[in-house]
Amino acid sequence: MSWQFSRKEVASGDTATFDFSGDVGLALYGISRFDINFATKASGGNLGGSPISGFGVKLTRENAGENSRRQVKVKAEVTGTPLSSAKVWITVIAWVGGESSTLYVVSGEELATGQMSRPEAVVAWPEFSAAVLSGFKLDFASGSHNVGGVGASAGISASLTAPGSAYVTGAATLTGKGASNCTVSPSGLVLGEAQENAWFGLVADESTYTVNDTNWGKTKLRVETGATVPLRHAAVLLQSFYGRFSATSMSSSPLSSVTMGAGEPVAVSAESGVFEFESTRWLADCTTIVNTGKEIWTEAQTYSAVYLWAALG
Repeated sequence: MSWQFSRKEVASGDTATFDFSGDVGLALYGISRFDINFATKASGGNLGGSPISGFGVKLTRENAGENSRRQVKVKAEVTGTPLSSAKVWITVIAWVGGESSTLYVVSGEELATGQMSRPEAVVAWPEFSAAVLSGFKLDFASGSHNVGGVGASAGISASLTAPGSAYVTGAATLTGKGASNCTVSPSGLVLGEAQENAWFGLVADESTYTVNDTNWGKTKLRVETGATVPLRHAAVLLQSFYGRFSATSMSSSPLSSVTMGAGEPVAVSAESGVFEFESTRWLADCTTIVNTGKEIWTEAQTYSAVYLWAALG
C-alpha cells in the first residue's frame, strides 16, 4: 500500500479521470489552481464596465463505472456571469492498495461561513490534519457593485461534543457594494500516525504590492519537508486564498480576471526533502473610456494563499 498523487487541468464543465496503480482506499481531491476571465466591456458613460454576478468553482466526484476501484473521476464546474474563459487544476492525493484504519477524509458541501459539517469519526489525537478547498461560491446581489476583495478558506477541527470525531468548516469573503451569499465546500485530511516515506504540511504565500511594483503575479515557493532523502513527487492544493484591491480606492471595479493557486511542484534533485512551485496571485479589474476605447487596468495590491502540500521520498 502506498500514497500516489495526480494533477490535471480541466476546462469548466469537463471531467478529469485519474488512474492509479491499485485499488483506491482513500482520495482527497481539491483545487490546486483556478484561472477565471470575465467578459467585461464598456457600458455607457465616460468610464464603464459590465458588473459580474459573482463566481465560483465546484468539484464533484463522479462514478468511475467498472474502473471505480482504480480510478477517481472529478468534474469541475465554474459559475459566474459574464464568463469569458475558465480553467481549474485538480489534484488527487490517493492511498492506493486498500483501506487503512488510520487515514480519513472529512467533507462538507456548500457550507456558509462559520457553518460546520456533520462530525465524522476519526482518531482522537491525529498526527496531522488539514483541509483543502474542493469548491467555493461568491455571489453579488442584483444591481451595480464594486469588488473590494475576494477569498475563501477551508478548515478542520476536532469535535467537542463527539470525542474522536472531526468536522470541516469554511469561510468565504466577498467585499464591495452588493456582496451577497458566500459558501465553501471544504475537505479535510486526517492522518492518525506518521506516514512512511511520505510527508505532509502547510506553506503560506503572502504579498503586498505598491502601484509602482512590476513583480505582480507569481513567486516561487521553496518547501523543506524534513525528509532525509531526495523527493520523488509532490502535490500542492489550495487551503485558502484572498486578494484585495487598494483599501483607499473608492472607484468602481468591474472584475476582469482572477487567478489563484499553485503550479506543478518540482522536486529539487540536488537536495534532500526539498521541492519548489510557483504560486500565482492575480486579481484585476478593467474599465474602458467609451469615447476612445482605451482600457485602464487596476491590479489588486494585497494577496495571501495557504497551501496543503504532500511529498513522497
